[in-house]
Amino acid sequence: MHRVRVRARARVVPLALVTLLGAALSGCESTPGGLGLGEHFRKALVAAAQADGAARPAGGAAPGAAAEFAKNPLEGTELDKIFQKKPITNSNRPERWPRVAITVKAATPGVHSIEGQGTLRDSDCITFDARLWRSATDSQKFENLRLCTPAVERLSKGVAYRTLQLFPQYTVPRGENSTANNRTDGPNQPFYMFPQDIKSMQQWILGPWNNKFYLGALFVALGYDWDNDFDRRLWVTTLPLPPG
Repeated sequence: MHRVRVRARARVVPLALVTLLGAALSGCESTPGGLGLGEHFRKALVAAAQADGAARPAGGAAPGAAAEFAKNPLEGTELDKIFQKKPITNSNRPERWPRVAITVKAATPGVHSIEGQGTLRDSDCITFDARLWRSATDSQKFENLRLCTPAVERLSKGVAYRTLQLFPQYTVPRGENSTANNRTDGPNQPFYMFPQDIKSMQQWILGPWNNKFYLGALFVALGYDWDNDFDRRLWVTTLPLPPG
C-alpha cells in the first residue's frame, strides 16, 4: 500500500517518553481544520501518562499491562493480511473473493473518547466477530476477537487515517446482488460497506473520536487498502455506540 502514513501512538507511557513522541509526530500530516491526527493522539498519550503518575521510572512497564493486550488477534489465522495476500489484480473486473464481514460487538470507554482528551489505556479494546467468505458457499466465523491499544499502536505506525473517511461511501459493484439495507454477514453484502446511520458514521469514522484508529487498525491487520476503491470485499455490519 502506498499512502502517506501517520505515527499514531496510543498507550499509557511514562512522561519521560512524551517529549520523544512529540518529536516523532512533529512531521505528521495535518487536517485542513486544525491539528494533525498524530497531534491529537499525542495529547491523549500525555493525558494518559499524567493520569498514570509522573513518578514511574522512564521505561517502566505500565501497571497492569499484559502481553494479551499487545496481541494482534488475526496473527496466525487465515485473516491475517488476507487482502494483501489476495489483492485486486484487475480494476476492470476486480476479484470478489475472499470477502470479510466485520461485526464490532463492544468497545471500552477510551475507544469512544475524543482525540486528545481523556486517557487511552492498554486495556482499551474493541471486541469483534469476523466472517470470512472464501466463496459463496465456503465460510468461517472468527468470534470474540479483541484488538487493544498496544496492538492498535503497532498496526498504526505510518498509517494515514484521513482517507478512511471515504469508506462509508463505498457500495457493492454495479450489477451485483446485495442485501440492500439488511446488514448481514454474508455471503451477499449490504449495498453500503458501512452503516449509513449518522451516529455510527460520526462516532466511528467522521467525528473527532478515537474509534477510527481502532477500526482502521483492524482494516490494516486484514491487509485492506481503503484507498483502493476497486476493492469492495470488506464490510462492517454493525458497531456499538457509547451509552447515553
